[in-house]
Amino acid sequence: MKASEKIKGIVFAYDTNGEYDMVKELGVEWMRLNICFPWKDKMFGTLSEEYIAARQEIRDTHAKGFQVMPATPPLGGFTYDEEEGKTCWHEHFPEFVGKKGTEEFYENVRESMRFICEDLGEAAGIYWQCMNEIDIPVFSNDYPDDILADTARACAEGIRRGNPEARCGINISCYNENAVRIADLVYREGHSFYYMGVDQYFGSWQPGDAENWIGVLDALYERYRLPVLANEWGYSSAGELAEEMPDPALVPKGLPEVCYVKKWFHEAKGGHTPEVQADYFRRGHRIFAQHPHCLGSFMFCWRDAYHCYHCGASDCPAECYWGIVDTQCRPKPAYYAVKEALAEYYKDE
Repeated sequence: MKASEKIKGIVFAYDTNGEYDMVKELGVEWMRLNICFPWKDKMFGTLSEEYIAARQEIRDTHAKGFQVMPATPPLGGFTYDEEEGKTCWHEHFPEFVGKKGTEEFYENVRESMRFICEDLGEAAGIYWQCMNEIDIPVFSNDYPDDILADTARACAEGIRRGNPEARCGINISCYNENAVRIADLVYREGHSFYYMGVDQYFGSWQPGDAENWIGVLDALYERYRLPVLANEWGYSSAGELAEEMPDPALVPKGLPEVCYVKKWFHEAKGGHTPEVQADYFRRGHRIFAQHPHCLGSFMFCWRDAYHCYHCGASDCPAECYWGIVDTQCRPKPAYYAVKEALAEYYKDE
């Protein structure tokens, strides 16, 4: 794949407010946006307000000249519940979809995804992300591996009912033994996927630095023989380094340990600063542009978050400082570094 043909994307989060011109000035061509389950009462029933809003954002984004990669819902997620005042599990597929693990459930998932694909029409790009990080409890809870894998496969099968040319993939949360074990189930014989996707946050969620991406891209291509997409990658621009890990028995279920201590357990050389973040993005883009088996990437993310969706705190490094602009949409050094990198590295030799 030529460098100029690769995906130059960003995850359009958090708390966005239509900053399309600023994003376009970067040289970004793709945005990843979430789409939720469509109906609130029954299959092919009344569309939910959440779905209508997500659909409109995808249509608006496409109308502004961007390609959109829709991300379909995982089985659920651990997120902060304001009413409960704590992190709770929230299901994303209503009970009327069927009992998970049954053919009724998988067929309804297929038909739901077919509907979404046809409903979005040309507003959806050719690339789709099926579910999200199904290898970690944050998005899988304690569901068995076979249900996670078969739901992801059903998602892709349904999308391709709506658009046989769609290019689907999953995104494992990182490259480790557990992640590839589940990915092996997803990508077993008879799958409908075009690419292998992976998220990595070297220096934040995992040890290492941007250069560690090379080994991940090589290993995943060797294992699955499919082009590899970096569905999420980035570096937090703030957060202190913890001196020790907390006692796992003290951390509530579904809450990342980073949220519990409000500190990172990993950092790249120089720590978590806006300047280190900028250099990280610059080096990462050079890797993605040059790697022969990489489809491209979606940076995480556009804008800092007002609150961490895991724990609700406004100062939690787990989710609050990933943006290349701050909460007021003021560019960080990373904004300018990304702009330069996209212009410099994605040229054909």
